[in-house]
Order: sequence, then C-alpha cells, then structure tokens
Amino acid sequence: MRRTFLAVLGILAWAAGSEANLMDTWQEVQEHLAAGDAGAAEQTLQILQDQATELEVQRLPAFAAALVAWAEAHPGAEGEALVRVARQLDPQYPSSYFLEARWLRASGSLTAALKAQLAGWLAMVRYEPTRPAVLAAIALAAAFAMGLALVSLMLATLLRHVRSLLHDLRSLGGVLFRPANAWVFAVVVLLLPIFGGLGPVWLGAYLFAASWIYLSVRLRVWAVAACLLMIFMVSAVASIHHRLVEPLALTQRLETVLVERQMDLGTLRELVELEATMAETAPYHLLLGELLRMHGEPGLARVEFQKAVVADPDEARALIFVGALALEEGDAQLAVQIFNSALEVDSENAFAYHNLSLAFDLIRRFQEGDQARTRARQYTGPDSPEEGLRGLDPRIRFPRLGRRDVADLAADMVARQDLSAGESRGAADGPRPRFESLSLVFAFALLLGLVLLAVRVRWFGPARECTKCGKIYRLESGFGESSVYCPQCVSVFLKRDVVSIEQQTAKLHHIRNWERMSAAGRRLAGLLFPGSPYLFADRAFRAVLFGFVCIALLSGGLVWLPLFAPMIEPLASFTLLRVVMLALGALMVLRSATMTWDRR
Repeated sequence: MRRTFLAVLGILAWAAGSEANLMDTWQEVQEHLAAGDAGAAEQTLQILQDQATELEVQRLPAFAAALVAWAEAHPGAEGEALVRVARQLDPQYPSSYFLEARWLRASGSLTAALKAQLAGWLAMVRYEPTRPAVLAAIALAAAFAMGLALVSLMLATLLRHVRSLLHDLRSLGGVLFRPANAWVFAVVVLLLPIFGGLGPVWLGAYLFAASWIYLSVRLRVWAVAACLLMIFMVSAVASIHHRLVEPLALTQRLETVLVERQMDLGTLRELVELEATMAETAPYHLLLGELLRMHGEPGLARVEFQKAVVADPDEARALIFVGALALEEGDAQLAVQIFNSALEVDSENAFAYHNLSLAFDLIRRFQEGDQARTRARQYTGPDSPEEGLRGLDPRIRFPRLGRRDVADLAADMVARQDLSAGESRGAADGPRPRFESLSLVFAFALLLGLVLLAVRVRWFGPARECTKCGKIYRLESGFGESSVYCPQCVSVFLKRDVVSIEQQTAKLHHIRNWERMSAAGRRLAGLLFPGSPYLFADRAFRAVLFGFVCIALLSGGLVWLPLFAPMIEPLASFTLLRVVMLALGALMVLRSATMTWDRR
C-alpha cells in the first residue's frame, strides 16, 4: 500500500490507469517540452486545465512553477506563451510576473515592466508559500527598526546627560568620602555594571535609567514607555524569527489546499506519511481521500473514503463521496444504495439528495428523481455555494471540506510527534538566537530607573547645565543663585561691576568655544541618532516616529531586501525600491543632522 501511495506522489513511477488523469496529462506536457514543441505542450495544457475544472481544482501552483522554470530557460515567444499559461494555472504565482517584468525591462518597456513588478510584489503577499515569509520579514524589519530607533534615542539620552551624572556622583562622593576620593567613587559607580562583569549592554541600560532624573516629565513618561515597549519588542522579534525560520505546519498547509482548491503534492505526501499513526481516524481518511481525488486518483480516493466509513459509520459525507465516485463510473444502482445509506445517517443532507436525483434519472426513475431534487432544494442553505453545492447544477457534486475538518483532524492527533512529518520538516536544526535575555536588560532598566527617580526626587536633586556656557553646577541654598545660569555666568553677566574686563573676555571666549563644540556635537548626535533633536525638544513621539521611519528605510534598503528577497523569490527585483528607500533614508539623516535641539 505504501508503494502505491508513493507512486501517486510521483516519487516512484505513476501507475497507469484506464483513464487519463492530471498527472498523465502533465507527463505528456513534459514530453512535449523536452522535445522543444511548445505549441503541442500548450494544447495539452488546455486539456490539463479542463481536467482540473472537472475536479474543481482552481489552482495548480506546482505546474505553474515548472512552466515558469522552462520559460526562464527559453526566452522568446514560446517562453512568453507558457508564462501566460502558467498564470492561468495559478494567477497568484509571483515568479510569472517577475519573469515577465525582466523581459519587458530588457526590451525597453519600462512602464509595463514596472506594472508587472508591482503585480509580482502583490502576488508575493497573496501566494500562500511566500506570504508567511513576506509578512514575517516585514514584521521583523519593522520590529528591528522600532527597537533600534528606541535604543538609539536611549543612547542619545544617556550621552546627553552623562556629564551631569558624573558631576552629581563626584559631588556625592565628596560628601560621603574625602574630596580626593570623589573621582574614584564617581568612576566606580558610573561603570558599576562593567566591574560586575555584566557587559556594555547592561552598562547602557544602567546609565539610561540613571539619567531619568535629568529629563522633563514628558520625557520621563517616554523613558518608561520605551522600556516597556522594548520588553515587548524583544519577545515579538523572537516570535517573528521563529515563524520566519519554521515552515507552516501540515494542518495549516492542508487548510490552504482545501480552501484555495489547489494541487500540492508535498502536502499530499506528508499526509500519506501519517497513515501509520492515524489509521483509525475518520477525519484523516476523509481528508486524504479528498486530496487524492483532487490530484486525479479516484480509485485510491475511494479506498480512503471507505476507510473513513469503517472508522466512523455516522460520517455521512464519506458515504456521499463513495456514492458520487460510483455515480461517476456509471454504477447508478450502487450509488442509489449508498446515498440512501447516507440519508439514514443524515436525513437533511442536500448533497445526498442532489446526487440521488441524478442517480434516479440515470436508471429512469424520474418521479423519485424529482422528489429527491425537491428535497435537495429544500435543504440547500445560504452557505451551500461555499460548500460545493450550487443550486440546480446538473453535475455530480462533492461535499467541500475545509477548516472545520482540518480542526477535527488536529484534535484527533493525540501526541505532538504525530505531526513531526509535517510541522518540522525543513526547519533549521542549528541553535536559534536567544532574544529573550534582552528583555531582562530593559526590565532591569525600568525598575532601576523608577527607583532612582523616586530616591533622587526626594533626597538628591539633579545637577543643572548652564544655558550660557554649558558648565554643570548644582543649586545650593545660597542667595542669588539662578536655575539657568551657573554662578560664574551670574557674576560675569549680571554683576559686571565686580568682575574685571579680562575675566569677562575670557568667559566670552569660553562661551564661543562651547557653542562651536556643542553645535558640532548636536549635529553629530543627529547624524548618529536620527530623531534625537526632536527628543530633546520634548517631542518624544515625533522623535520615535522620525527615527523609526529613517532606520526602517535605511535597514530595508541595506539589509532586509538584499537578505530576504532572494530567499523568498529568486526572480524578484527590488533595485528601484532599494534606491528609493536609501535616498529617502539619507535625506532624513541629513535633516536630523542639520536640526538643533534646545539644551534646556
């Protein structure tokens, strides 16, 4: 039996039958193509499409892929003709659009090539084998861009306030210890994660949390939200990465095959391999029989439907399948008996009455046929077209299997290993990156930031930066202190009578140097951390959005498209899209570098 099933799947030689089926016709197509006779192959492909229509198979992606591969190796009129046929076999197969775009671009039809390229991109999203990878790659790129934007803004924040933090630590060290040990205390506390052997990532999170005291209330809210979002983003990246490297489970692919009515030899083969563990399960035999019928093997399909009846005598649909196959072979008497047995199980089954009316007509029992036809119309519901029954259609109709049947199959699988042939096939066997540990870093930053903020707001306020000369100072309880100017600037610019001209000149020279250095630093920060000028203008949402879009454009053009596009669709071309993304990203970086921020 196993050898017979493997023959059906094309792994061994296909068994010859008395009637031609899809695979026999496809074999003729291959022979014509091997001989270089594309015209004869095209005529045979028309027969193939007619056979697929009779089996209610709407899509033939495997055959479309083979035609596109042949057309790629044989450019010209014959190749173009087979690409058009491939699109008829499966309009959602993206390679046909990309191959057509390549030929149009080579002939100079740039507008038509761009339209075909756009159609191919859309097809990549619609096509089931590529859709999960495309969506996962987009989600992974978006998560990466958002995470990198948040991390870059966190780095800009800690670098912006590290001088103030060092000044406060030195001041605290001078109070707790001797002034000579203040610098030692400040350096040790500042680099505490490094001394603890935790590494630079923990150091960055530690310094970012320690800098919250220097932020405005709005930026503190942003800092808390950023940590929470990063905890979520890290878990999301791990989940997306898992979905990207793991193929779809057998049950998911089986559901797609049934709902989209497409041929998929790989799914059929993997379903056959479960026979040893699912031999006593009626949903398994029912689904396997339908896949065999869709692939042009009615004899093997009948065997599976009969097994489903044995496994579950109350399964009326299995009897309807067996009766419909008998009716297709012209055995109307047997079909009448089987349909009556199905009605004993389900007395309101519209499919059984519909096919029974056809069987009665064949044996010239027209009155009973009319009665059965009337009952079929009586029990036909609003969902009948989706289930395979279309009103007064005079053809033999088969029940339509779908999501609920696949769910029943999954529910009957007792152990996870029963799906090993379908769920983990082709999965990466190597070690996977562990993103989860990064969540601890941002959870640590969130907790530490809240604790330090509460402590420092109550007992040890933040140092300030002079808006005039950039000097870091602390407010004391002395008379005449300013919250925006350091004591020296207060003396020089507000108390000029007691300060010499030489001191005023030196201070002005220092201020000019500070302004040049700070302007260069702001531009460099804007270049390295896109969106940071908005952040330090208290526009956190705009900063995150700007950084996210900028990094998404640059990383998409430099990393994600070159890395993932060839893996998903080898014929796809994204050169134009990459150029546009890189150009827009570069313009946003320049814009960020030329903006200024308010240091207050």
